[in-house]
Amino acid sequence: MSPLRFSIVVPNYNSGEVLERAIRSLLAQGYPELELIAADADSNDSSRQILERHRGAFTTLISERDNGQADGLNKGFAHAHGDVHAWLCADDELLPGALEHVAGLFAAHPEADVVIGNCERVFADGSTAITPARSDTWSIIGIQNVIDQPSTFWRAGLHRRIGSIDSSYQLAFDWDFWCRMRDAGARLVTTDRVLSRYHFSETNKSGNAGRQHVRESFRVVRRYGPAGLAWIFRFLYHAFDLKGCYDQPPTCSAIRSSAFVASLAALRALIGRERLFLYNWHFASCQERGLRWW
Repeated sequence: MSPLRFSIVVPNYNSGEVLERAIRSLLAQGYPELELIAADADSNDSSRQILERHRGAFTTLISERDNGQADGLNKGFAHAHGDVHAWLCADDELLPGALEHVAGLFAAHPEADVVIGNCERVFADGSTAITPARSDTWSIIGIQNVIDQPSTFWRAGLHRRIGSIDSSYQLAFDWDFWCRMRDAGARLVTTDRVLSRYHFSETNKSGNAGRQHVRESFRVVRRYGPAGLAWIFRFLYHAFDLKGCYDQPPTCSAIRSSAFVASLAALRALIGRERLFLYNWHFASCQERGLRWW
């Protein structure tokens, strides 16, 4: 049996300082059926030279302005011919043997539409954390984005079924994409192997766009989560999180702290403890207030 063919899109805009690392991590896979597609948004830094140096490794090299990363990804996936799709941002990397492992999982689970693995997050201060792939992902994906994108792979047929990535999002397009996979009945397989390294820096958009995170999270939870939960989360964010009630230790006033405790008690009775404590927008509050968020 021929090995599965992977189509991996590498979106990039002026990430020349880290792009080489991402490309080398893909080439180091040594996987025989790998289609690489670069979607560069007309960079004006060293990215152009790096992509030219590796031109022979890419099946398709797109270099033109786009309307955001999701739009660039859609342009890239329009050229994909593989059995399995994924993308790797220019500042991230796949770990050795990841593609071989994922191919083996798809072979062992022919019913699977999506494979997700563990991910090593690397933060701006050099600290790291392993985030596990959760077997209960589909039950909470409409409330929390519990999928680390660099460790996620899906069949091309599923991609065709659910359509293109929603380019109206600047940040949460991956989360919306996962929710649409769930709603399409995608079958999920998880592995506890660490498949990727997800880098967060002081400057990349995932690490410093707190208010935008909240706006887009509200959209996703409102569309895919339980009725009314997005409004509750937004209330908690503005009334209490931005005021320091979720800080450890809390930095809010005594009056606000009392209101916070009373609100949590009322909300527990209304929606249940489990849903209430799935609120996880505190990182965005820290970003918005200029605090350490990881």
